[in-house]
Amino acid sequence: MSLSPAVLAQLPSVALTLALYASDYVHERRPDLEKVAAFIVDGANRWGLPELMNNVCHLVAFWQMCDDDASTSEAWSAHEKRFDNYRILHCTLSKRQFATVRRHLRAMATEAVAA
Repeated sequence: MSLSPAVLAQLPSVALTLALYASDYVHERRPDLEKVAAFIVDGANRWGLPELMNNVCHLVAFWQMCDDDASTSEAWSAHEKRFDNYRILHCTLSKRQFATVRRHLRAMATEAVAA
């Protein structure tokens, strides 16, 4: 069962970042946000909702540990086994870019219904 772009448009930005991370997206200096939306759908469907949400939880928990100055070398090691920080940074968009991507995701869902 594939995830609808309309559902993805409702997810938090960190989930969209990780869905993009799961895809074959390659960082562009000036990304085509319509293509980015398609990559997000692809990445989310590669992982599926359970794995996507599990990874979101792990990433957010790690960030919270860092924010609380409670991170350990073991936590860093586990994080680095799960994620490539450099790639996460290159899959992160601005608030404005995420808003545009969400519009594209909603448009993709509308087009799929119309077809």
